[in-house]
Amino acid sequence: MATVKPIKSITTAADFCEHCRPKAIMRAMAKFLEELSASEPEPTATPEDTLRAGGISSKRQAKYQRRMSSLLAGREG
Repeated sequence: MATVKPIKSITTAADFCEHCRPKAIMRAMAKFLEELSASEPEPTATPEDTLRAGGISSKRQAKYQRRMSSLLAGREG
């Protein structure tokens, strides 16, 4: 079960003076990007995984590829 960090305080850009606002925004963005890069990457779905999930066999896909190649080359298959 994931633990949730409590929010210490919510600060918006409007809470800073005109001079400090850009620095505060940059710090917040840097912190967000740091947390984002430390998180787990999403799993990558390969084309084969997608076809398998759709119930399409490797044999059927190979037949389709050969037919499309023939059609694109101008040969009837």
